[in-house]
Amino acid sequence: MTTTTSKIRSFNRFYTAHLDILSQHYLDSDYSLTEIRILYEISESKIITAQKITEILNLDKGYLSRILKRFLKENLIVKVASSEDKRAFNIKLTDIGTELLAVLNTKSENKIEGKIEKLNPSEKEILVNSMHTVKNLLTENRIAKEDITYRHEITPGDIGYIIHLHGAIYGKEYHFSSDFEKYVIKTFYDFLEKYSPENDRIWMAEYNNKIVGCVAIIHQPNEEAQLRWFLLDPAFRGLGIGKRLLTDAVDFCKEKKFKNVFLLTTSLQNKALQMYKMAGFELTMSEEVQEWGKTFYEERYDLKL
Repeated sequence: MTTTTSKIRSFNRFYTAHLDILSQHYLDSDYSLTEIRILYEISESKIITAQKITEILNLDKGYLSRILKRFLKENLIVKVASSEDKRAFNIKLTDIGTELLAVLNTKSENKIEGKIEKLNPSEKEILVNSMHTVKNLLTENRIAKEDITYRHEITPGDIGYIIHLHGAIYGKEYHFSSDFEKYVIKTFYDFLEKYSPENDRIWMAEYNNKIVGCVAIIHQPNEEAQLRWFLLDPAFRGLGIGKRLLTDAVDFCKEKKFKNVFLLTTSLQNKALQMYKMAGFELTMSEEVQEWGKTFYEERYDLKL
């Protein structure tokens, strides 16, 4: 068993026990959690087929059939002939079923409120964001583009976190020494000392209010601009975030009427190099260097505007 698997199983045990969902009688009712989930799906869909319920909840058809028979007997649901297929039936809640679900929903909400009442607003936000991340990672869509937000206003803590991302990602992916992080700190110090909101900009991509990507444009003499700190958390690659950041940066340069934009990078950054070339940047300088515990080529790329 892998460490990841064992940790997930440990979380499952904690979560099911913490929310008291192992009981045969959910929220002291006469129904199990599975039975309440079935009622919930019927309620959400307004009207639904038994086949659709089995697909959504991955239930055995025979097991579902027995539960639906009980619901019919207790007048929680009714069957309605389908207008599209006279051989099929749709299912919907009765007033009794709707009332039961409303009572249980209120009980559930009160119970959850009780479990999180000691958390402060920041802790509640962390909890909800973490649950959102778990849900996304375990579904087919994983992290959706719609979950990513973008901004360019610098707020307290942004620069420090971007420096952290550089140290962590470059250390893991390229095995750069801690001297690289010192270098990044110095570049940001110089940037902030001369920062001009009119001619400089840094874009940040966020997921759950956490920076996962960035890029910046810094004005230079002679109507030039430098593109810097193009970075993306590996977990968020493949969603078009890098392309969006790079496009915004180049568009900004065009808007400010810079005649040339350049960047300095290393020959190790294959993914970023591909994106630079696709955006029209051309290699103008390549020099072998030994730095940050590695040997590589330092390269300059230029884009005429």
